[in-house]
Order: sequence, then C-alpha cells, then structure tokens
Amino acid sequence: MVMTAQKDSRRAARRRLVQAVILASGWMLAVPAMAQSAGTQNWPSRPVRVVVPYPPGGVSDAVTRLVMQKLAERIGQPVVVENRPGANGMIGSDNVAKSAPDGYSLLVVVAAHAINPSLYQKMSYDPIRDLTGVSEIGRIPLLMVSSAQLPPKSVKELVSWGKAHPNQMTFASSGSGSGAHLAGELFSQGTGMTMTHVPYKGISPALPDLISGQVAVIFDSVQTMIPLAKAGKVRALAITNPRRWPAAPDVPTMAEAGYPNIMPSSWIGVLAPAKTPTAIVDRLSAELDAVVHAPDVQAKLIDYGIDPVGGKADQFQTFIKEEAERWASVVQKAGIKLD
Repeated sequence: MVMTAQKDSRRAARRRLVQAVILASGWMLAVPAMAQSAGTQNWPSRPVRVVVPYPPGGVSDAVTRLVMQKLAERIGQPVVVENRPGANGMIGSDNVAKSAPDGYSLLVVVAAHAINPSLYQKMSYDPIRDLTGVSEIGRIPLLMVSSAQLPPKSVKELVSWGKAHPNQMTFASSGSGSGAHLAGELFSQGTGMTMTHVPYKGISPALPDLISGQVAVIFDSVQTMIPLAKAGKVRALAITNPRRWPAAPDVPTMAEAGYPNIMPSSWIGVLAPAKTPTAIVDRLSAELDAVVHAPDVQAKLIDYGIDPVGGKADQFQTFIKEEAERWASVVQKAGIKLD
C-alpha cells in the first residue's frame, strides 16, 4: 500500500511538471505574438523612412515628397524621404528589401521595378518575394509621337507606312532597357511591324533627330512631348492611357487608335519589405489611397504627367506580378540583355 501511494505521488508530480512546462511554453510562444500585436497597434510611434531609389530632383522624387508630406499629416509622424540612386533603382530597393518589416522603411518605385528581373540576371534581392505592394500612386502614360516630317497622321497610317518602308521605320529611346525602348518593342511586336531601335544617352539628344525625321517614332512622357506637339515640331499619334489626357484632349488613346492591347506605360507606387504586418500594410494602403484621391494632390499629379490610381495593397501586388510577366515576354522576344 505504501509503495502504491508513493507511485501515485510520483505520477501526480510528473503530471504537474508536464503541465507547468506546457504552460510555460505557451507563454513563451505568446510573448512574441503579443509584442508584435502591440507594435502593430502602436504604429507609427516614430518617423517613417521612405527610400527613393532615383536621384533627387526628378519626377519620382517630386511626387514622393508631395505624397509623403500629406501622409505624414495623416499618420501624425514625420515621413523622411531618402534618395539612394543607382543601378536602375536596385541599390535603394535592395536596402529596403533587407530592412526590418516593421512599417518604418518604405520604398517608392516605378515600372523598372517589375522589368529589372528580365534585364538583369544577377540581382541581390527578388522584387516580388522580398517586397510587397502597399499602394499604387498612379500610372504614367506615354505619348506616341512621330516626326512631323513623315507622311502618317495616325497610328494605323504609321503601321501601314512602316510595313511599306521597313528600312525607315526607326524608333528612338533614352537607352537600351529604358521605358521608351520597351514601349517601342511592345508596339513592334503587337503590330507585326519591323522597327529598328536607335538608343540615345537620354531623351534630349534624341529630339533633334526626331524633329528632323532622322528617326520616325518615340514613346515618351506627356510632359516632354505635348509642348513639342503643340508647337508642330512632332505629331502626337496616341496616348497609352485608358482615357484622353486633359492637356491634349484631341489626341486619341491607343485603344481609340485601334490598338487596345498595346498600352505601354509606366507607374509609380509604394512598397514595403515582405512580411510587414498585414495590419500596418492595410493602414498605409488606406492612408495613401486617401492622399492620392485628395483633389489638390490629384491636380498636382496630373501636372506631373501622372494619372492618379490609389487602391488596395493586394491589388497593387497582383498588378506588379502581371507587369513582371508582361515585360518578361517582351524582353525575351526582343532579345534584350543588359548584363
């Protein structure tokens, strides 16, 4: 009887020990989750850093500062813009991709973010896996213009003329792999027309040759091209936007011109490191959407040549993936390689 009682006592002690270990383990697992939840609820409790992976003074930089000033007012914390240019945006993007996913490091990118994986074989981060979309600021349509020295006065006329004069069908760009280059390749592939790419070191050096008729076509921003078209130096054929542009209401959209599936355009938006808490991403997305849809911000974005979009985080992430796939196909067919 005594031995049985002792065994029962030892069993009871073991049960209590096991229960204590289980409780302690549960508490240890709960502490990080509780801390993360508290951090999410308290966000933002300090300034937020936003990296622009392009030089200061450009449109991307100006738009970022416009939007982030308004965001700071809404979240009650300073938003500090930091320029980290280089390697087609990859230096600054790598910095944010490797930052803590806590909502205090953000990134502003343009379409090159989704195109880079197709152009560069060696990247130190994965644009899709290591970063996640927060909110799209807007689309940046391109104006398709031709030299006023050439006969075609519409996109369809240009395609017909180009097929009849393949040796004269050239398009300029600001360099291999640039947005203007890929837009021209997409147009060539979409129309079945052979076009010869003529790269320049920037858009400015290309303009005299476009105006004189040395090159036939270029795709570039509405900011640059609308003044030239209004002056009669180039001919605006179409805009790569779902709707006509306020500053050029007589220029048809690419869909109106007969090519609804050829819509090369850039975009600008905000990303965060992957694994940033969903609650923080959703809060940021909602705040940025409100900023982008403010009338004064919309007016300034349009002045910059940007069609305001906004929207939710998951929508933007899906769009980025689709863009990466679309441009990968264009790059592969064109045989473009930059490294």
